[in-house]
Amino acid sequence: MAIGTIRKGQIIKGVAGKYTVKTDDGEILRCFARGKLRENGALYVGDEVDVEVSASECVIKDVYPRSSMLVRPYVSNIDGIVIVVSPVPKPDFLLVDKLIISCLQQGIDSVLCVNKCDLQGTDELYAAAKKEYGEITTVILTCAEDGRGIDELRQIISGRYYCLAGQSAVGKSSLVNALVGDKVMETGEIGEKSGRGKHTTRHVEIVEFDDGTKIADTCGFSMFEIPLFDPMFLSGYYIDFDKYRDNCRFRGCTHTVEECCGVKEAVELGQIPAERYERYLKLYEEFNKRWEKRYG
Repeated sequence: MAIGTIRKGQIIKGVAGKYTVKTDDGEILRCFARGKLRENGALYVGDEVDVEVSASECVIKDVYPRSSMLVRPYVSNIDGIVIVVSPVPKPDFLLVDKLIISCLQQGIDSVLCVNKCDLQGTDELYAAAKKEYGEITTVILTCAEDGRGIDELRQIISGRYYCLAGQSAVGKSSLVNALVGDKVMETGEIGEKSGRGKHTTRHVEIVEFDDGTKIADTCGFSMFEIPLFDPMFLSGYYIDFDKYRDNCRFRGCTHTVEECCGVKEAVELGQIPAERYERYLKLYEEFNKRWEKRYG
């Protein structure tokens, strides 16, 4: 290892202020950060960084501009997100909506993966996911246990950098293991009393395949808040509403309280799933309250 040199690389893991960086020539460095880079949220897994290497330590000095970034999970420079749901724990489609909006904001791809297809209720969940999201994103069915759908998922992410996101215990780490073909991630289970997932993955870590594909396993989460913007623009991220907007009487229709609304009419006719529209109303109300308090 050269001493007193600057090495460029990518953060592939971060735990408690310590970072693992893979340099452009493949060397693994254990690093820490100084100054403003020590602040929470200053460094993301996936960041391209410069590391100053000395005889005693490796210090992250600079971060290159990010092509994309998510605040939950904290990842950057990704090409897309694999949003994972399963019959157990009960899927949170509002969380799915928020993650898809984040993808649209960042200009990155999304995949909705219905995992654990060996469990009862998966067929119904997959049908519901296809109905609500089939026009919006790619929806696939997988089972990390027996390998169903793994080849399809592998083909989608091949040669690119994706992260897995979703609730705890939906099988994200198991999917990584199935994709790699080896147990590289610890897996968890559902709590017997709560019926909720246990947090097995406690940090974000990038796993790189032999063909250069990268996938980041992330901590499970159920709470996620999209960075605030004017709620007037929220419906623009519901791209399945687009073909009905021309039927709205009012320009700038929010599709909430207005009369003669093409989107509301489409909901009544079953052209837009009522459940998805109800989540839109809930999210619009949430955004409206936050917007009104933005200076408070």
